[in-house]
Amino acid sequence: MATLNGIVRFSGQVGDFIFYRRDKKDVVRSKALTHQLSENSKKSAKDFGEASRNAAYIRKAFAAMVKDYGTGDLTTRLTKRMHAVFKGIPAAHAGHKKISDGNLKLMEGFEFNAYTSLGSLLLQMPKITLQDNNLIGLRVPKLAAGHFVKAMHRSDAFMLQVIVFNLDLKTGHYEILKVNDLKVSLDLAEFPGAKVAIPIEMEGERAVFVALGISYLRDGHRKEDRRYFACQILKCMHLKDGVEVEFIEPLKEAAITVEAEEMGLSWEMGERE
Repeated sequence: MATLNGIVRFSGQVGDFIFYRRDKKDVVRSKALTHQLSENSKKSAKDFGEASRNAAYIRKAFAAMVKDYGTGDLTTRLTKRMHAVFKGIPAAHAGHKKISDGNLKLMEGFEFNAYTSLGSLLLQMPKITLQDNNLIGLRVPKLAAGHFVKAMHRSDAFMLQVIVFNLDLKTGHYEILKVNDLKVSLDLAEFPGAKVAIPIEMEGERAVFVALGISYLRDGHRKEDRRYFACQILKCMHLKDGVEVEFIEPLKEAAITVEAEEMGLSWEMGERE
């Protein structure tokens, strides 16, 4: 920005220059230039946006758990985890990357509460399996209570919560299924075991996310201290017509080292004439 000190005063735009008055001074500035992104930058920006949108879908699907278990930086951490999924997609898909091309297993283990992990409270994770008749099964065997869940100070019960997010990767349609809360007394010496079968749509290509949360209760009320609750995306599956699709890592080209031929005169060893 420059100041005009001449006799003639201008106001408005002339070519790429804009003349105006500011703080009782006549000034001029050049019109802002339009920055042109390179083709690679445009592709990266498009993929970045696609990853962020998918992270937002997951966050909204688990909104109830985000509210009850999430800490302030959950959005940032979840988006970062989804970007890792997209980063693993081959460069040949740049500008057109989709969640179906990535390794969804990277989303497993995501903690809603950054301060308390699910594994620190729930000592035995439910086994999750695909079953016949479009069912997902969750099962915890019968075992000693002390081997299933950690006993917490001034708590008399714990509560397990499960939500399944089933996303159709072609149409964008989805279903969100919530299992009834399971409340168990901490006075039990032995956990009797538990199982549930969740019916989901499996036709077509789908991404299925299973989130499990645990919180502690006292006199029927949930304890709000972040040390007393945890939630995790326990299982992620890429399904095609009910069959889980295994992600195949792209082949990495091995670097070939070419040794440069040594130039100049060299010694010849030995006493040959």
